[in-house]
Amino acid sequence: MKPASGDASRFPVFYTIIGGITASVGLELFLHPHDMIAGGVTGISRLMSLYTQEHFGLLLFVLNLPLMLLYSLSTHKPMLLRALPGLFAFSGSAIILSPFQAVSGHPVVCALGGGICIGLGAALTARHGGLLDSLGLSESDDGRPSTLLLIHRKIPLIQIVMLCNGLLLITAGFVLGWEPALYSALSCLAAYETTRLMFTGLRRMVCVVSKKQPTVEDAIYRRLRLHSTPIEGSAAQVKGKIKSESDKNEQMVIIYSVHLLDLQRFKAAIQMADPQAEIMYMKRWET
Repeated sequence: MKPASGDASRFPVFYTIIGGITASVGLELFLHPHDMIAGGVTGISRLMSLYTQEHFGLLLFVLNLPLMLLYSLSTHKPMLLRALPGLFAFSGSAIILSPFQAVSGHPVVCALGGGICIGLGAALTARHGGLLDSLGLSESDDGRPSTLLLIHRKIPLIQIVMLCNGLLLITAGFVLGWEPALYSALSCLAAYETTRLMFTGLRRMVCVVSKKQPTVEDAIYRRLRLHSTPIEGSAAQVKGKIKSESDKNEQMVIIYSVHLLDLQRFKAAIQMADPQAEIMYMKRWET
């Protein structure tokens, strides 16, 4: 049993910047030297840079900025302010790394390595409130898939993003050749799976013991969008861990499934809501 403490998200801008740099490494040291592209606005920027002779990093910033601004204005959310540090790092480090040679001469290695780097960077940035590509807006703040109203019918935004990426890869096949386009598709798949693993990978079951159950649940939901499974009854009923007779009728046990990367933010949210709360880690891990 440990008191809730710590906060790995005390400097979220730092993590968004690291994510932007990691993603640019995947592009400039793995994909671009082999004429491969990524998905979303990042891939569009690359194709435009080949014809306009403008630098990829500059186009990446210029194309993403108005789309993020439009999203912020339409949803009344401060998306642009949260996305700017990561976007600056992404585009700036791409400019710095562009003169370097590819890490490997094998296209399969570069496709997989680049996709993994992009997935890691995008997930790290998104987990701390940032965004690297404006076509990465696939979920709303309440965790539900975002939708777009077209012809009186709501279409999941993720389907629109997948359609755009498919058209982008077909365009890349005509422009760059079908072999680089196929490797690009492999890279996009690797990036998607890496991002998915970062968001839905290893999770840990955690018991939270607190006298302020509603406050704790609200704080964790607002910060991490996690729903709890409360256990009614006294905390003394949970494996005999809580022995205090004076508290057993007041404390509640709340069960959460927390991603490994969110544990520190989870503990920090609990500490802010109830400094007297305690947590117990269960031995079972989920995948």
